[in-house]
Amino acid sequence: MSTALAVLTAAGSGTRLGGDGPKALVELAGTTLLERSARGLAQAGVAGIVVTAPADQVDTFATYFPDGRITLTSEQGESCSIPVLVVAGSSASRQASVALGLDALETLTETHGMCLDASTPVLVHDAARALTPPDAIRRVIAAVTLGYNAVIPVLPVTDTLKQVGDSTASAHLGIGLRPVMATIDRSALVSVQTPQGFAWSTLREAHESARTRGANERTAATDDAGLVEDAGGQVMTVPGDLLSMKVTTRLDLALATLLLDQS
Repeated sequence: MSTALAVLTAAGSGTRLGGDGPKALVELAGTTLLERSARGLAQAGVAGIVVTAPADQVDTFATYFPDGRITLTSEQGESCSIPVLVVAGSSASRQASVALGLDALETLTETHGMCLDASTPVLVHDAARALTPPDAIRRVIAAVTLGYNAVIPVLPVTDTLKQVGDSTASAHLGIGLRPVMATIDRSALVSVQTPQGFAWSTLREAHESARTRGANERTAATDDAGLVEDAGGQVMTVPGDLLSMKVTTRLDLALATLLLDQS
């Protein structure tokens, strides 16, 4: 069993998915995004998970993990389980939710007698990336285990990218028009996914140094690697996976369902 641990962020709303509840409880082929993402982490060998849920949904989220655990059953009928702790996230920002999850990670490890030292690999994963293959997660864990303190999965950018200027209203079209200022060289650009992996001390210190930023969505970091970068740390990349798509809209959900049907 891996010594890696994970914070699973699941405090977002399901507005853009057309739901009236939390995004993580939207079902994909009969199983919630929450369960699928947690199961993927467990299949990859993560030893314990903290889930950050909407503050008013903690009890509901906990029902998906009977006895505070997630259980996997092999094809041979053998079962194993890992502890899961559901805590309230923050409505202020994702960064603030992750910080609360890191606080709870210390509680989880103390309760279950698990190791959490400076070099322990800790993943931060989004429940919306519910199809992330276990092998993609293992690549991140392996790189952190080898001594790289911050590791993110990425994909090359395939679209042409343009830098644009300020919007100008068009009375005839009824939309805003923006002038192209430059075409960006995409060869050195990548698209970032989760889970992002860190040595515990690196992630903890990065969040502590930027805690005040998380109180406001406008100043909060959009990912945890950005906090490490701002603190002067080196972030490394490993290959991501096309299946690690983020399920945010109804179109994403339809595509994810189609991918499951074909797998």
